[in-house]
Amino acid sequence: MSKWNKNKYISDYFLDSQKVLAKFNPNNIVILQFFQRREFAILAGMKEVIELLKENTDYKKYKIRYLKDGSRLGRKEIVLELEGPIHLFGHFEGMIDGILARSTSIATNAYLCKRAANNKDIIFMADRSDHYLMHEIDGKAARIGGINLFSNQAQAGNVSLENFGSMPHFLIQNFQGNLIEACRAYAKVFPEKELVALVDFNNDVLTAALEVLAEFGPKLAGVRIDTSKNIADKMFVDPQSDEFGINAKLVKKLRQELDKNNGQHVKIIVSSGLNPQKIKKLEEENAPSDAYGVGEFMLQLRHHFSADATVLNNEKIAKFGRFYRKNPKLISLVNEK
Repeated sequence: MSKWNKNKYISDYFLDSQKVLAKFNPNNIVILQFFQRREFAILAGMKEVIELLKENTDYKKYKIRYLKDGSRLGRKEIVLELEGPIHLFGHFEGMIDGILARSTSIATNAYLCKRAANNKDIIFMADRSDHYLMHEIDGKAARIGGINLFSNQAQAGNVSLENFGSMPHFLIQNFQGNLIEACRAYAKVFPEKELVALVDFNNDVLTAALEVLAEFGPKLAGVRIDTSKNIADKMFVDPQSDEFGINAKLVKKLRQELDKNNGQHVKIIVSSGLNPQKIKKLEEENAPSDAYGVGEFMLQLRHHFSADATVLNNEKIAKFGRFYRKNPKLISLVNEK
């Protein structure tokens, strides 16, 4: 973020306080400490914070101590400590909180999904849940959390692996709901790409998957189920509460039918409303899913950051209920000569 436009992203009261302190207390040395309150988190966004401070402040005139991206955090663990005249950096408090809150939340969400899936592939499908200009930043955070499959290049960054490829429902709709015709067209335009067929368009996953397998055989790399939580697939004649949406019975039956028809090579990808709790349930029920597509959950922000000024000229002084917290794991930013 360049110097000329940074102030419009900073709360006015921070900018006003900066001017007051620069005039009346320019030599006071303050320690400002940043933390989040949840019991566990994967830190992300710190690299962006350091770049922000280096590009927009006279950072060689104060001390920066921090934890690296990917660090595992405990409750109220200090992740960043700035020490010096606070008018040099204090006005960035809110901006730093926001950077860390968003990226740490996404990295932690990604990590929790990977853990719930027993380290199976998680596909980051959050593009439709947020403004497109955030995709690069969100992708960085997701990679820190352990994800390496994405729906677009912005999220994937410089990762050389090919992005997850499937198809939207509107492609099938455009061929009058005929999945075979849609897949034929896709294969002609992209003969070098793996074919992953979306098999829930007509709410008959088993029939659609077997038909596309019969048509494409070894060229069919995978099938994706995207059944909504308020719909039960056609295979359930009198659906019970646990038979709506993505469920273990449906995935198990699909795996069974694929294997019976020489489709052992076909991977099963499931998506639609997934989160760590739902993924864990599928895993506990031994659903033979090969990958999970997760969207909306990835962008739920739960790890909000705060900053406290806790030391003034070597004296521990802070607002009521707050105090200096030492973190020996912090590393110092080495200033360039």
